[in-house]
Amino acid sequence: VGCIGNRQGFLGENYPEYADYPGIGGKLYRQGLIKMNEFVTLCGRDRVPIVWFQDTSGIDVGDIAEQAELLGLGQSLIYSIQQTDVPQMLILLRKGTAAVHYVMGGPTANRHNAFTLGIATTEVYVMHGETAAAASFSRRLVKEKDAGRDLDPVIDKMNKMAQEYHDYSRPIYCAQQGYADEISNMSDIRKYMSAFAGALYQNPKSICPLHQMLLPRSIKG
Repeated sequence: VGCIGNRQGFLGENYPEYADYPGIGGKLYRQGLIKMNEFVTLCGRDRVPIVWFQDTSGIDVGDIAEQAELLGLGQSLIYSIQQTDVPQMLILLRKGTAAVHYVMGGPTANRHNAFTLGIATTEVYVMHGETAAAASFSRRLVKEKDAGRDLDPVIDKMNKMAQEYHDYSRPIYCAQQGYADEISNMSDIRKYMSAFAGALYQNPKSICPLHQMLLPRSIKG
C-alpha cells in the first residue's frame, strides 16, 4: 500500500519556498500538496491502495498562500484522489481540521474512502472552539465594551461555544456521527491496515504487474 502522512515540528529552512515565515508541521504547504498530488496519481496508475495518516491543523492561509494557489492545489488533490479508482483508508491519529480533513483522504470528499479509523486522540472539526468563539463574538465584545456594558454575558456565550466545539469533536461523537467508522486502540492500527490490504488483494479490481510499476522507480530516483 501507499502511505501518506504529514510531518510534525519545524520543517526546515526555506520551507515553504513562497514565504519568508517558517513552515510548521501539521499544516500543508505548496510543496507538500504537489508531492501528494503526484504520489496519489502514481498510486492510481500502479493500482496501489492508499492509507492516509492525518494529524493536521489546516492549509496555510493568508495573501501569500493565496498567491501560491494552495486552495487550488487542495482541490487538485481531491481531483487526483477521485481519479485513482483505488480503495483508500484514513487513520485519524489526532486532528482532522478544516479543508485538510477533506483533501487528505477524508470520507466526505471522495468516493474511494473504504474505512476511516479513529483512536482515543481523534478530533474532527472545522476549527478550534476558541478560534470559532473569537471569530463569532469579537466584534460584539468591542461594541459592549464601547457601550460600557458588562462583558460577562458575551464571554459566557463564547465559553459555551468553545465547549460545544470540544464536545462535538471527541472520538465517541465522531463515531456516532460517522466521521470515523470505528475507534480502536492505537496498538491495533497495524491490524486494521493489514485487514484493509488483505481484503483488497483478495478481490482486486485490477493489478499492475510489478515490472510495469512506476511508483517504486520514482521513489528510488
